[in-house]
Amino acid sequence: MQDGGIVIGGRPVVVAAAVLALAFGACRRDAAGTEADGPASRAAPAGGKAVYRGPLLEMTGDETQPVRVWNPAGKRVLDPYYAFERKGLALVGREASLRLEGGRFFSAGAEEYLGGGLRNGGAMTLAAYVRPATATQKGAGCIVGYGPAKADLLFALMQDRDALTFRIGRTKPTTVALFALTSAKPCHVVVTVAPKGIVVYRDGARVGGRPGPGTDLTTWRDGMLILGADAEGRRPWRGRLERVTLYNTALSPAEAKALATSVREEIGDREPVPRIELTGTLRARSKYPMPWDRGFTYRDVLCVCEYEVNTVIRGEFEGRRIRVAEWVYVDRIFVTNSRNKIGATRRLTVEPLDVNPQLSTIQRADTLDLDIDALVYYDLSPLEALPPSKQPKPKKEK
Repeated sequence: MQDGGIVIGGRPVVVAAAVLALAFGACRRDAAGTEADGPASRAAPAGGKAVYRGPLLEMTGDETQPVRVWNPAGKRVLDPYYAFERKGLALVGREASLRLEGGRFFSAGAEEYLGGGLRNGGAMTLAAYVRPATATQKGAGCIVGYGPAKADLLFALMQDRDALTFRIGRTKPTTVALFALTSAKPCHVVVTVAPKGIVVYRDGARVGGRPGPGTDLTTWRDGMLILGADAEGRRPWRGRLERVTLYNTALSPAEAKALATSVREEIGDREPVPRIELTGTLRARSKYPMPWDRGFTYRDVLCVCEYEVNTVIRGEFEGRRIRVAEWVYVDRIFVTNSRNKIGATRRLTVEPLDVNPQLSTIQRADTLDLDIDALVYYDLSPLEALPPSKQPKPKKEK
């Protein structure tokens, strides 16, 4: 509690006294309908000891501590630092956001805490700030899912063509249509699952519901939270994710609204970053190390290139040449940029490289002629992996 408000996602949210009765810090009812005093994250079943009801995992937006994890007893674990692992075309963005280009992030090391917490709760909530790359995609892509490493997902928030869906269940999964996407505009999504039903909220407002899924979370095996393509690399999704939170309780309408308001205000308070969309002709490319070079340990490499500016489509840029740091391989997967030929023309979306502190530890190849006045930009254009047959490979030693 802070100054008469509740704290959700690290920010104080001022709410009316009537709402406070429903908030985490007040007396509330648990899944069995009993009441308990004290922190609402601990609700005591009749005749039993207190059971933790609250967050199990939260993306914080804080680059110094990007992910928090709680155990089934409600104690923070894996501190002072924990971050998702990643595989494939997946990158960390500013404010610890996740950029998914068909790859995935996953919560390795947290399985026992998440599994134990979900089994204790009997209900759950998944919340996320979702920014799809496009309003429609081919087939179904997994945005956030949960399940054992070598089995199918137990639940998943997905984008299926031009709609968001939620899939839940072990043997006979239920798929719930959440809402249609009319644009790629970002939105905050909350899905609550309880025996009485599934409820979905968009930007804090309830937009749908249906009867309970008929599944019992208490029988679920330990699993990983997966953000992006599943463990087999299927169901790839493109877009950006922030403030993903998993609870072992079903948030009330007031809590869902307060959470969405807090997250949207936090993201909306950020200083806008100027971006430039342009067409340019590649004139020079730095030499870059290969992932199999002796003693080289980096998984990803940015290569600084110089383009002649042909047309500025959006934004402001007055020079004739622009230097751009672009990916040549991510997780040792070579992307199409690595094959661009000198003299080739392409369309780019860029922003200043120096507003991306998360890239400070990334290997950057810059062998261009020294120009102390040249500002380097960062390429945000979509990433496409070269086909397996065209992936560069080390030469065989004779």
